[in-house]
Amino acid sequence: MTEILIVGIGDPLRGDDGAGPAVIERLRRRSLPGVRLETHWGEGASLMALWQSHRQVILVDAMVSGAPPGTLRWFGPENLPGSGTFPYSTHRFGLAEALQLAAVLGELPEEVRVLGIEGRAFEGGGALSPEVERAVEQACASISEMLPRLACSRAAKINTVPRAAPRNASR
Repeated sequence: MTEILIVGIGDPLRGDDGAGPAVIERLRRRSLPGVRLETHWGEGASLMALWQSHRQVILVDAMVSGAPPGTLRWFGPENLPGSGTFPYSTHRFGLAEALQLAAVLGELPEEVRVLGIEGRAFEGGGALSPEVERAVEQACASISEMLPRLACSRAAKINTVPRAAPRNASR
């Protein structure tokens, strides 16, 4: 349970819905020790199973919030917009619902961050729009900036685990 998990959510065959997997594809070209990179189609129950053994998770997904295409926004589970913001799951139980259910069940990882990338075109067979293509590079940079903070947070939590008192050797 020492890795940071980064999951790119979406379908690369549906235009801007492929933003999450595109971020993971580009991050795989970098050296990221202590980081596990995964792509996922967005079905909520299997997404919950994927993050179950991780304390720190970053989820990257396309969103539709009315912002200009290519806009990046960071969310935590506490300020995630309603489920209509991440509407392009082919399942009714997607990212937002998985986070809500995990919170109710007490099964959220200790730290969860969602990076939303505002999409424009979600047609089947389409490529990423130019705005989202540029945002994918920006998302990689933003994630790379966040990783040292998560690693420091993880190290601090590991180092604060109470230690057992030493046994008296004279017994």
